[in-house]
Amino acid sequence: MSTYDNPPPRDYSTSTNTVDNQTYQTAVNKINDNTTKIGINIGIAIVIWLVGNLVFIPISRGLFVGIYAMTQLVDLIILIALLVLVVRIIGEIRAVTDSAAIMAAQYSSGNGAIEQSEVSNFRGAFRGFLYVLIVAAAYLLLSAQLDILYPALAGVVLLVIVVWAVYTLFRSGTLLSRTVDRHFRRWGSRLASTAPPAPTTTT
Repeated sequence: MSTYDNPPPRDYSTSTNTVDNQTYQTAVNKINDNTTKIGINIGIAIVIWLVGNLVFIPISRGLFVGIYAMTQLVDLIILIALLVLVVRIIGEIRAVTDSAAIMAAQYSSGNGAIEQSEVSNFRGAFRGFLYVLIVAAAYLLLSAQLDILYPALAGVVLLVIVVWAVYTLFRSGTLLSRTVDRHFRRWGSRLASTAPPAPTTTT
């Protein structure tokens, strides 16, 4: 009978709970690739913002297409382009944070075994912190466009962002505290296991 007829059973006991070294190396490569893409997209967004606000919007002032002001139409085009770039940047950051979570979990474990639950906690925490930073930076970039399009819109969007940011930061801190608490418990267990036995008293 061929060995292919009865292949050896695969051990799934660790595959669902740990991350192997190949996944770790893939994470390192993804960080290198996506970081470059993030830098390129940020550069494009800055150039569009500068050209749009310093060149096209000043030129369009006082011009109309029918009943529509050219300034608002140009502003809307710039706003859409910047939003597309922001979405692309967030997608790249999502990949970076997922890879960074694997690396952080491997580093924090100290013994090479990467627990999937640890990766999930780091992933959620990293995503939350970076998303808040990116959205805040995006608002600074887009606030001028929102103000031109409709003056009250910038204030409404800022209020929504503040509420979302507070919730996201609280959730990220909670996820990170779980990992910190787990490590303190492990550290406490190691100290307890190495503690000298209590002296026995004789009567």
